[in-house]
Amino acid sequence: MLPCPHDASAPARDRDPFLDNARGILIALVVVGHTLECFDVIGDVLGGTLYKAIYSFHMAAFVIISGYLSRSYRNEPRQVKRLLTAMLVPYVIFQMVHEAGKALLLGQEFALQLVVPAWTLWFLFALMVWRLLTPVLRQLRHPLVFAVAISVIAPLDPDLDSTLSIGRLLGMLPFFVLGLVCTPEVLEQVRSFRPRWPGALVLLAAVVCAFLLREQVSNSYFYLREAYDEEASVLFSVAVRLGALVVGVVGTLALLLVTPRAQSVLTTVGSRSLTIYLLHTVLLLPIRYAESLPGWVETGWGTLALVGVGLLLTAVLATGIVGRLTRWLIDPPIGRWLTRPAPEESAPPMTR
Repeated sequence: MLPCPHDASAPARDRDPFLDNARGILIALVVVGHTLECFDVIGDVLGGTLYKAIYSFHMAAFVIISGYLSRSYRNEPRQVKRLLTAMLVPYVIFQMVHEAGKALLLGQEFALQLVVPAWTLWFLFALMVWRLLTPVLRQLRHPLVFAVAISVIAPLDPDLDSTLSIGRLLGMLPFFVLGLVCTPEVLEQVRSFRPRWPGALVLLAAVVCAFLLREQVSNSYFYLREAYDEEASVLFSVAVRLGALVVGVVGTLALLLVTPRAQSVLTTVGSRSLTIYLLHTVLLLPIRYAESLPGWVETGWGTLALVGVGLLLTAVLATGIVGRLTRWLIDPPIGRWLTRPAPEESAPPMTR
């Protein structure tokens, strides 16, 4: 999971190491993917292959896991408070950080933009909206059918864009709903599935397909954020959208099959995925807006080195010291100033 903040403060005994391990793998893929993107190697053979393979399923997996962990959300006061402090407030803070960094690096005037999420912050905003919609989605007779229909129909609007993350919010809704309707029994079946080689084989096939189709299949197909291409037929566009949804689900299942079940170093990384998610893009901003990049990154060995850089960055940001130093920024303790106290919190103590 990426930022499912209610987990961040959960007692260790309540956490599921299996899901934390999956999040650890996924957040590492996020950082590697963004590192390759910022160093502009996704147009090369190796860089493009790895990037396409990662983006074919990694965000789908994050959203599915986030949906699963949202099953208990009921818009209760304590949940709303966490939503505000762990999603909305960090969203606003890091929007300002990104815009300030962009202005500084490009020599522009600072202009705060809240309705168009900066770079990766679309997920934080979309997750907040999905959470708020959870009680409504759970009341639908066939929520997954509804979500797929929304994902397929929404791109028919030519004005669909990144405002309020609406494109991705609607496009990736099926993944969130799939996690929402998944039961612990289904997850246990996946967890207890013994052979891991089918999952590894599917992930390897994803890399091979990404290599073979790197020029024919656009990365934008997997972003699920844009309106359909007006030059393509609607039938073709719908088929591509449905195909991207299927690929995301299959990739998620494959990832879960190869995910370790027991406590591991990935468990710690996964439990701190929100910190890694928010901080790594800030550190990559100078590279993202750099006018020139070192020539060594354009080689195959350079691309592999960038993968190592991404993994190293993930490991550093997952350390406890980084979490302690940045907790006031990632999860500011201002909930009592934003929401009214719950009845049990505000009621005076009873006296005999």
